[in-house]
Amino acid sequence: MTVQRIEEFQKFDEKRMTKQMVFEEEKSKAFVLNFMPGQKLPSHGHPYTQVYLLVLNGTGECKIDEKVYEIKKGDTIHCSKEEMLSLENTGEERMSVYVVLAREPKTK
Repeated sequence: MTVQRIEEFQKFDEKRMTKQMVFEEEKSKAFVLNFMPGQKLPSHGHPYTQVYLLVLNGTGECKIDEKVYEIKKGDTIHCSKEEMLSLENTGEERMSVYVVLAREPKTK
């Protein structure tokens, strides 16, 4: 068993969004994405992977495919392997999002 303090992974950079790895196992990863106001993660996909997010603090927008969702502290989000995902801090404070990637087996 491993216990981590999430505050240790909330590291921000004025120039770009940061990604801090928390756990990395065989078929899953967990990390924290940290955004200063105005910073964003461009739209991208995760084939063979289910994506789960938890907004730790701040406010912003989550875009899944073409639908935009307002997000804030405490919100949880699921993005399936077929969907495109982007995040943006649209608020005036720092935003951190805890992300879990759960990889599915590839099928032939």
